[in-house]
Parts: sequence; structure tokens; C-alpha cells
Amino acid sequence: MIELSNGKDKDILRRKANRLMDSVSQLDFARAEHNLMRNGIPPRRIQQISTLFIMMGITEGEKSSLRLRLPDYHVLRKVMAEHEMLRCFLAELEEIAVQFQQASHLPSTSNELMRLSHIAEHLNSLEEHIGREDDVLFPALRAHGWESLFCRIESEHTYIQVAVDDLIKLIMVFEKMPFSQFQTRLLSTVRYLCPLLREHLFHEDCVLFPLVVSTIDDKKLWERLRQICNEIGYCGIHL
Repeated sequence: MIELSNGKDKDILRRKANRLMDSVSQLDFARAEHNLMRNGIPPRRIQQISTLFIMMGITEGEKSSLRLRLPDYHVLRKVMAEHEMLRCFLAELEEIAVQFQQASHLPSTSNELMRLSHIAEHLNSLEEHIGREDDVLFPALRAHGWESLFCRIESEHTYIQVAVDDLIKLIMVFEKMPFSQFQTRLLSTVRYLCPLLREHLFHEDCVLFPLVVSTIDDKKLWERLRQICNEIGYCGIHL
């Protein structure tokens, strides 16, 4: 990880990470992060380095095929399916935001506003999705280690929920502000929310989930998590 922070050749480091991943424990990981902190590396940069190391250590096959390798009933496969739906809604959100920017004015009865409201309603289901991760999945999984990764994910959840709430509040006051002001605020919200959420979903799908699946071989744990999440329900049911 120190070599990563110094910007050494990534191909060489990737081969090293591939060899080390099976033997690196959570304690080793914590010590490496502590050493980086002692060397004056900012916490945010340490998180980025940690993520990059794990991504290098996990093979491309493990990252790209995880959802296909999991059984249809696996709790993480369902969560990742929700992620795919969210990516679709983000693409639609960016598309409708462009249409708003191109318009000189739109009434409250316009198809554009109705479509925007529809997308926002679906994104609002993130609250249920995030709650299931924070309250059920992550507490059980983090007990097996990789504390720093879960901390980053959970902190991002807060920013994502605030951004979605801002989008919904903005739509609710559409008729109470000049259209040009609505355009500006909508564009600002979309430009913040979409990259943030895409990066977050990528981090869960390609870093966190492959890591926990490869390190936690406890069928009873996964079955217990699946049963709890089935009782709560999945936001995809409402989409």
C-alpha cells in the first residue's frame, strides 16, 4: 500500500496484490493503513489507496462475474440487481435534465416534469435499499473484518440520501420559483448525484461484495441474511 501511495508501476503492483490478497488479514490491512497515516497520508487518500489495492488483488473475473456466479436467491445477487435498476434511472435522470436545460419554459403538467417526478420516486426507494444494507447486511459482514471499507460505504450513504432528498424537494417547489432557477438547481443536483451514486455502486459491486464473498464462507450466515432481507422486502419490487 505504501508503494501505491508513492505511485509505483501499477502493473507490477497488481501482480503483487494478486499474490498477497489470499494471505492478507484484516489486521495486516489495519496496520498498513495506520502506517500510511503515520507517514502523513490524509484519511481520504488512504481509503482510495486501500480500495485500489483490493481492486488490484481481486481478479477481473471475480469482479465482472460475481452476480452471475451467485445463486438466483443469494441476497447479494438481489442487491446487485437493484443496483442495475438504479443505474438505469440515473441514465434517465441525466437525459431528462438535458431536456430541461434545452427548454425555455415547461408547465407543471408537462411530460418532462412528470417523468422527472417518476424517476425521483424510484430513486427515493434508495432509502429502503440503504437501510437494508446499513441495518442488516453490513453489521453482520463487518464483524468478519474490513472495517475501513464499510465505514466509507456507510458515510457515502448519507451523502447520497441527502442528494436524493434535495432532488425531491426541488421538484416539490417547481411552481414556486423561476424556471431558470429550477434549471440551474436541477443541473447542479444531477451533476452531483449521478457520478456519486455510480461510483458508490461500482465500489460495492466490484470491490466490497467480491471481497466479502471470497472471504466469508459461512452458508448459515448468508442464509440468515437472506431470510431477514426477504422479510423486509426489496426496493425492486416497487419499481
